[in-house]
Amino acid sequence: MAESELNREKIMTEALQLSKQFEEIDGRRPRLFLPEMEEDDDKENRKLAATAFADQGWDVDVGPLLSPEASAQTAADNDVHFIFYTSKSPAMKKTIIAMAQALTLLGRDDILIAVHPAKKEDKDSFFRYGVIAAFDENTAFEDMSLTMLRVLVAMAKEAEDPSPSYDY
Repeated sequence: MAESELNREKIMTEALQLSKQFEEIDGRRPRLFLPEMEEDDDKENRKLAATAFADQGWDVDVGPLLSPEASAQTAADNDVHFIFYTSKSPAMKKTIIAMAQALTLLGRDDILIAVHPAKKEDKDSFFRYGVIAAFDENTAFEDMSLTMLRVLVAMAKEAEDPSPSYDY
């Protein structure tokens, strides 16, 4: 087996373990919303993302073309853990910021947001508006999924036992 195949297998195994671990903590599988908020001819990329995330243990909701505000409402109504937005639109930053603001107005800034592909010069703005992960165009969906699962499990563990223990 080639080294890259072994690496992919390791990533898949870890992702499925994390997904199961999250389910044990939270009582349900990690849930992801994949919105479409712009006419950007990127439907194929969203399909590939949905498949990769589902293969790694996510429950995936794929949204129709909606405004950022309606997408935020859909994510809140479906009680997702993460929104993953992938788009090649030049207006991506504006769209993500509008959706993040809508989530805050809905009282759902607990829903995490990841974006792809993120331009280096946009990352500070994304993080300022609550985007927790901004992946560049060369990152594989499987790697993004694994990173997002690591974050989700870490946050779930922290919520389960929020008191830090200090050894003095």
